[in-house]
Amino acid sequence: SMFIGYLSKDMIIGMGTDFWGNAIFILPENMNLIDAEFIEYKFKILPVCLSLLGAFSSFILYTFYREFLFNLKTSFLGKKIYNFLNKKWFFDKVYNEYIGQFFFKFGYNVSYKIIDRGIIEMFGPMGLSNAISGKAFYINKLQTNYLYHATFLLLIGSTLLLGARQFWLIFGSLVDFRIFAIFFSIGLYLIVSWKK
Repeated sequence: SMFIGYLSKDMIIGMGTDFWGNAIFILPENMNLIDAEFIEYKFKILPVCLSLLGAFSSFILYTFYREFLFNLKTSFLGKKIYNFLNKKWFFDKVYNEYIGQFFFKFGYNVSYKIIDRGIIEMFGPMGLSNAISGKAFYINKLQTNYLYHATFLLLIGSTLLLGARQFWLIFGSLVDFRIFAIFFSIGLYLIVSWKK
């Protein structure tokens, strides 16, 4: 990854590159790529040198000076420093227990159980399929295999469709069509809850 990063640095974050397009927007006053090109070389190489120094010193200390590290860690000052750096002031504990667990519980109880499995399924595919299959059972009872019953149902259906069209032509400019979506959703809810 270091070699690929070295070879593709100019392509991805170099001066004038269009690699990211508009995905990362930076205000012109915060554009520090030009300033970064003119930093002295010793400051540019400093993170790499400190990383290599840390890796090398940890290798030397843990290979040849284990007893020194153990004595340092078990001393009074060493325990305080070790606990301070190891537990990170309990930021992770506070974050996990008070923030992370709250959002986990919210995500499961509210977002998943109430919204996804409750409201969306009731007004969405499950509620619609339950309402349609329930009403299809009653509509099936209307079919008696008599010609005059089928003709009567066709007459009622075409009258309702033409009546809705005429209503829309006359009152369409006065009525907001979104109210029909609300009435339809409430009707589905009432049908589903009535069935239970």
